[in-house]
Parts: sequence; C-alpha cells; structure tokens
Amino acid sequence: MTATSYPFAVEASSELVSHRGPAPRFQSDFDGLAGVIYHLGNPDLKVREPGAYFAYELLSEASRSAEPPSALLFDPKYASAVFDLLEVLVSESPKSELLLTSDWRLGPDHKLRLERLSLAELRELHDSGALLLNSLYTVHAG
Repeated sequence: MTATSYPFAVEASSELVSHRGPAPRFQSDFDGLAGVIYHLGNPDLKVREPGAYFAYELLSEASRSAEPPSALLFDPKYASAVFDLLEVLVSESPKSELLLTSDWRLGPDHKLRLERLSLAELRELHDSGALLLNSLYTVHAG
C-alpha cells in the first residue's frame, strides 16, 4: 500500500520532529534516533496547504468524547488501515521495530513508555481500550 492509498493522510520525513510544538513530548526520544517519522492525519489532509496537521478524525467517538481523554482508540473505519501501516513499517525497519507515540495536546499529562511490545500485543491493548494517549510504545514484529 502506498501512502496515498490509506484512508487517512500519511506524511513521512527523515527529520525526526513531531508536528506537536513548540515542545513535543517525545522529542528527546527522537533526538537519539535515525530513520523516518510518519505522521498520521485526518483524511482531508491528504491534499493540503502547509500548516496544522492533526489526526482527531482518526479517533473513535469514545476517544473523542472521554472526559478526561486517556485512551487511544482508532475509529473502526481506520483501525485496520492503521495497523496495516504499522505492520509494513515494522517489517521494513532495519531493526524490525518502531516507536509509536500518541502525543495529543488534550490528553493526560503523563508520558508512559512501554518497551518491547509486539505488534499483536499493541493491537490487543488497542482493542481493549488500554492503549494510552501521550505514551510511547516500542513495537516489534514478534
């Protein structure tokens, strides 16, 4: 699948900088790495002028309406494509792993870091509503 064939925007950059600024939560984690960062965005951002980039529409209604917001749960119409993309990225990674961050301005203040989680375990966390916003997950194929 190419970036344009996903039902949402996908932007890739070799400059490992989050679109969340001015002080992204996980920039210090990115600073120690080399590779490519992929940003997921709302479907209408597939064709856009430079400016704000966000993925609010990719969240389920439960994630959007939770007070306080805490879980990263993708809308069912996007979840399979998100996990398909993650599978491709893990398989193409020279280290067979990736960092997934769920940096959301309106989410909780914590910065959870979960090391060495398989893609299947990540999917289980997602499907059970236990994948958290403002967290970093190290994901491998295993």
